[in-house]
Amino acid sequence: MIATAYRNAIIADAPLKWLDTIIVATTASLASAVALAALYVVKSALGINLMPGQSPLHDFLYWIVV
Repeated sequence: MIATAYRNAIIADAPLKWLDTIIVATTASLASAVALAALYVVKSALGINLMPGQSPLHDFLYWIVV
């Protein structure tokens, strides 16, 4: 079902159905959230500070690092 939705989105030989659009958006959002959390863990593990003080994601994701 997911593969079909992505194939329909990439090939675009017909308009996307609502279900295909929802599937593509949901999987892309989940993948982005996982990638963001992984980047935060790597940044924290390397001790990189991008801004003074705590990161905006600190309260949400610090439990992964500890």
